[in-house]
Amino acid sequence: MMIPLVNYGLQCMSMGFLVDDRSPVIWRGLMVMSALEKLLRQVAWDAVDYLVVDTPPGTGDTHLSLIQNLPLEGVVLVTTPQAAAVEVTRRGAVMFQRLKVPIIGVVQNMNTVVCPKCHHSLSLYGHGTEALTSELGVDLLQDIPMDPAITETTDQGKPIVVALPNSSQAEAYKTLARKVITFLKKQEVPENKI
Repeated sequence: MMIPLVNYGLQCMSMGFLVDDRSPVIWRGLMVMSALEKLLRQVAWDAVDYLVVDTPPGTGDTHLSLIQNLPLEGVVLVTTPQAAAVEVTRRGAVMFQRLKVPIIGVVQNMNTVVCPKCHHSLSLYGHGTEALTSELGVDLLQDIPMDPAITETTDQGKPIVVALPNSSQAEAYKTLARKVITFLKKQEVPENKI
């Protein structure tokens, strides 16, 4: 069994941990499925309240295998509002809807920047995310700004919610977490998913 890394009370496992850290992960088909199987079945997770699985965008084998092998209670779609990114996210959303995976909502990433002097928020890429949430009939859960503080604290190995817990940037992540937890607590969990 693989032991997950633990930092700030969160357990973490990644396909990146399974390869030399200087090697790119260039896997397809069976190699991806084998690695995914290891991550799903061969990790000694300690008591888990929520399992968050971060995937690449799209509708590939990874997503289908997760849907088939995990009792997914919901999916959070993350996108930037550029047309190409929104289209990939829309296709993923349609796949999740067809396979009866609830969509918790959409997170808009890196669309806004806040002026450090006047605190005015400037939208960089338009309103593609708003159109997507309207089309899907789901909520925009949170707008995560493009912000140097998030980048700097992450590069230092500290989440923004730890490094600057009272900042507006940290509040964006806390608000997102509260909304996801609220959604999941409202879900009825069938007996076979416990």
